[in-house]
Amino acid sequence: MGLRVFDVDIDMPSKTDKSVYGTRAMIHANDTVQPHPSGYYIDEVPIDPVTGLCAFDNEYGDENGWQKIDLLSNTSYDMFGSKEEIIRCMNLEPQWNLLLDEKFLSSLPHIANHHDIIDKVRPKSVEDLADVLALIRPGKYHLIDRYIVNKEKVRKHLYLRTNKHYFKKSHAISYAMMIVCVMNKLTENRIVF
Repeated sequence: MGLRVFDVDIDMPSKTDKSVYGTRAMIHANDTVQPHPSGYYIDEVPIDPVTGLCAFDNEYGDENGWQKIDLLSNTSYDMFGSKEEIIRCMNLEPQWNLLLDEKFLSSLPHIANHHDIIDKVRPKSVEDLADVLALIRPGKYHLIDRYIVNKEKVRKHLYLRTNKHYFKKSHAISYAMMIVCVMNKLTENRIVF
């Protein structure tokens, strides 16, 4: 097995033309060739003339160290007009109690369908919200009750790689910050729920 040089996920607005970043990766699924949902090779790779995709599948590319990035469509970015607006919303303290409003919660990315966990954990910080994002993963869901009793103790184990459902703390913090941006944008626009 070859060395995987890096694993990079980049969130971007949903209408971004991703083809300018590289060649779309290809996967084999159900005996068919399909475009990778988000993977693009930034290296020059052989291109299949029929599909326009990379000529080898992503598993071969991973095993042989080809430089692939995942360009993820994030519709949350679509509600902002500029980078400065995102930064401004990111730097505002959100009204954390709004997370307990099911209608408001249903408008948020990543946690919309997790009112039960939000109601138990009642996040009051970005780190608490990041923990919720880690706790909703199948491999960590069983830690919720222990987290409520002693979040500092559970937090030490929450982001450890223990199985395939591992969730990096850096990803959890980034997702939590995006949720904060959306919360602040929605309340700034005085959207009533």
